Amino acid sequence: MSMRDTFIIRILTDDEKNLLHLTLEDKESGYRAKIILLKDEGYTIPEIRK
Repeated sequence: MSMRDTFIIRILTDDEKNLLHLTLEDKESGYRAKIILLKDEGYTIPEIRK
């Protein structure tokens, strides 16, 4: 297993998802929030990377 392998530790709550959606407007935090939301929606790392 490489350092890039990731696992879903738990499902995001609706409140967490809402907070991440609000964060999308910030340049740096929004980038990270988008990755977290995409992973939560079931996208794989290679799909997100594209």
